[in-house]
Amino acid sequence: MKEKSPVEMGYELLFGPGHPGSGNFSVKLRLDGEKIISARADPGYLHRGFEKLMEYRTPMQNAVLSDRICVFEPLAWNLVHAEAVDKLMDIEIPERAKYIRVIMAELSRIQSHLIWYGSMSAGTGFDTGFKLAFGYRDYILDIFEAVTGGRLYPAGYICPGGVRRDIPNGIEKKILWVLDKADKMKFLERIENPFLRSRMKGIGLLKTEDAIRLGATGPVLRSSGMKSDVRKDDPYEVYGGLDFEVPSLRDGDAYSRYLIGIREIEESIGIIKHALKSMPEGRLKTIKPGFTRIPEGEAYVRNEVARGEACIHMVSDGSEKPYRCKIRGPSLLHMIPVLEYLLKGQQIADVPAIYWSLNPCPADTDR
Repeated sequence: MKEKSPVEMGYELLFGPGHPGSGNFSVKLRLDGEKIISARADPGYLHRGFEKLMEYRTPMQNAVLSDRICVFEPLAWNLVHAEAVDKLMDIEIPERAKYIRVIMAELSRIQSHLIWYGSMSAGTGFDTGFKLAFGYRDYILDIFEAVTGGRLYPAGYICPGGVRRDIPNGIEKKILWVLDKADKMKFLERIENPFLRSRMKGIGLLKTEDAIRLGATGPVLRSSGMKSDVRKDDPYEVYGGLDFEVPSLRDGDAYSRYLIGIREIEESIGIIKHALKSMPEGRLKTIKPGFTRIPEGEAYVRNEVARGEACIHMVSDGSEKPYRCKIRGPSLLHMIPVLEYLLKGQQIADVPAIYWSLNPCPADTDR
């Protein structure tokens, strides 16, 4: 008798997009009892066409649009887009603007990791962790509101040529106070460590060679033993002059990915403090906002955002708007080949822990 293929075996179960822990993303699971035989990611529930929309807008309009590429870290995507336009226009950013860009991008990284921590806590049944993390994040949103005028969307604060305006007087003290609050995450790690360890230790194993083969970057890659970070490997803005470490672990399981997130919050706190001390006075923009023509050519820019390596390839035909814009976000590979690989052979109960350990951003996956 012919042996049945994995597709013919078991039954199908959808994880998302309606599941409260799926983040508007769907994964089709084929099960044999409680065991996952295969998993197939099914994006397509958040499609908004950013790359095509950018062809019909000027750089300053696209600065605002770049907020939406990943709603968890809009300032980081502001920066990637701004650098692509800066490179095409061959302009040098004022030194003070570079420092402000880094400070805001690192604050964005911290609040993004807090969202990650809170979502992972909720997904594994620890509701207190979710509430505490989102409470700490709100302090950072207060900073965003004071600096950019918006809490969730900064309206393209980091824009081509620099930043839209200077940081308010006295905001440095508030930033340091908020950083002390965020540093309390180490306390959260201690109180729930036994719980998270029992839910996440040893599941979703990703070896270094598999992480590289599947295209993993950022915390996912670093938790599998490869110390790779664009801020160190190919420094941009003022990262080359700032003192910070790139945390990495070798176990490659869901728990290691969680620990990397906590360590990166600590490193970002140090980066911001160093940048605040070193920031010079000076101008904030090199070019004026408006419908500036983009010189003909193309530019490729990559940055290290909270989820990994983010890239933009922009082509100009010499008009006021980009001719083409291709965005490569880290979540695309994490949420399709990596997630499908990790879920195979796991139990249904472990799906949320593995899923959220990858720090997914469905909006970035389905542009």
